[in-house]
Amino acid sequence: MAQAPKSNVAAQRATQWKPEKGQYYFSHALTYSFENKEKKTKGEIVIYVDPVTGTMCFKRENSFGDTGKAFDFILAFQDGKYVYYGADESGKKFKMTEKVEELKPDAETIAQQKEDFSTYCIPTGNIRKDFGMESLEYELSYPTSEAKDKLWLTKTPFGINPLYGFDLIDGVPSLPVSFDYTYIFNNNQLLTELNSKGLILKLKSYEPNPFLAVTRGYAEVKAEN
Repeated sequence: MAQAPKSNVAAQRATQWKPEKGQYYFSHALTYSFENKEKKTKGEIVIYVDPVTGTMCFKRENSFGDTGKAFDFILAFQDGKYVYYGADESGKKFKMTEKVEELKPDAETIAQQKEDFSTYCIPTGNIRKDFGMESLEYELSYPTSEAKDKLWLTKTPFGINPLYGFDLIDGVPSLPVSFDYTYIFNNNQLLTELNSKGLILKLKSYEPNPFLAVTRGYAEVKAEN
């Protein structure tokens, strides 16, 4: 997959990544294709990424869709913070902030995660390249089921938990498929393919796909309990 010159990407980020001025520049995107056999749905999911900080952005149009009609986009940070940006029925812009504590696990939780990974994720020995990154194949088993799924994982220089934590948010928006893997994958293990009985999920691309999220003009409101 063709990559933009690193110097150009860095230059764009240097001029446009200005959180203090209400704008977040995402130079790259992860694009997944999925087929949910149980729900008989298929499509694509796009997650915008700032590789420097690991901050991610989910747009309504190509991620959570109609599950979050009131929101234009959601920013997800490495510390477990999710900020929803949208507009009410009168068109007034608002934002809501939520913190997912599970994305900052303690030492005991991390140790359990490692143990579970070594117990339930068994390497097959197969290796391949996904967009310049080495992926390893595993067979995933489950403690409460006889089912076994084949999956591929790669290591990334940025954290993946903002994606895996999306399933844990209290807000209404949800992705078309579940990425709930915080219990077993560490923050730098990216799922690049999954083949299970009910779902086929594959990373189609990781490449430059710039998006500028402008957060100015959104008034903070408290989420309703």
